Amino acid sequence: MAIWVIKDKQREGPYEEQDVRELMYEGTYSNTDPAIRDGQFDWSTLGQVLAREPSSLEPTPSPLPPIAEPPPLLPPEEPIAHEVVFEPPVPATSPDLPTPSSPPPPLRVTVVDFQMSLGSMVIFMVKWMLACIPALLILGAIVAIFWGACIALLSALLR
Repeated sequence: MAIWVIKDKQREGPYEEQDVRELMYEGTYSNTDPAIRDGQFDWSTLGQVLAREPSSLEPTPSPLPPIAEPPPLLPPEEPIAHEVVFEPPVPATSPDLPTPSSPPPPLRVTVVDFQMSLGSMVIFMVKWMLACIPALLILGAIVAIFWGACIALLSALLR
């Protein structure tokens, strides 16, 4: 089952149990790092998640400072892409974990200027006009049907 670990105020994972044990052996994680396993609802220490109690040889860590609000997923200047990411459940009552926040409102963008060469601008305008042809054909057909119906109605009334 997948395991997630919080290290340096960042959620890391998912890891398999063997990978977490190797990372602990290398010193990347310790028994006291906050962790959660798939299917659990409460965060606990990595030692408890792996059913290991912290070793008496490890120094007692100082309490973790509160984790600040996570930064937005993308900076405003980058285009917004839709991505599906699975994250384990985070209890809302835990004071040392970030609380989920609502997504930022959509950004309103005003285009002030285009910086294009003349050749690129001409190609852009030609493509734009070609894209308008189907819309103009459909609009022309609607107008022709409307005027045809009006002329047929007027000719029927005048007879």
